[in-house]
Amino acid sequence: MPWQVKINPDMPVIETCYSGHLSPDELCAAAKETYCQARLLGTNLLLSDCTALAGGHSVFDLYQLAGDACIHTGTAMKEAVVLPELPAQKENVIFWETTCRNRGLQVRIFEDRKSALDWLRGQTEA
Repeated sequence: MPWQVKINPDMPVIETCYSGHLSPDELCAAAKETYCQARLLGTNLLLSDCTALAGGHSVFDLYQLAGDACIHTGTAMKEAVVLPELPAQKENVIFWETTCRNRGLQVRIFEDRKSALDWLRGQTEA
């Protein structure tokens, strides 16, 4: 499976790790599971690790998903996204951040996991 959702053991953060090619259906399934786990844990903090993401979905899929995120989480969601290593995929993640922010969601991209977690903890501004 090109995605996995887990609870961070050190803080109330839902982590979703993406790898390889992620189809539009897999992207939607990952998002739904992430939002479900966030509700169960009672948190609005999300960490999306896209380091190993290789593609498989389009900006149109991301645009639709951003609309769904507003419906499922409202503007209370705070998501830190770790950039992928592949340059072409970085553009998609930047698109995700921009699309979400335009909808009022708190989404920020980071070069590394530590910076992402620091922002979620409120230790940095981004």
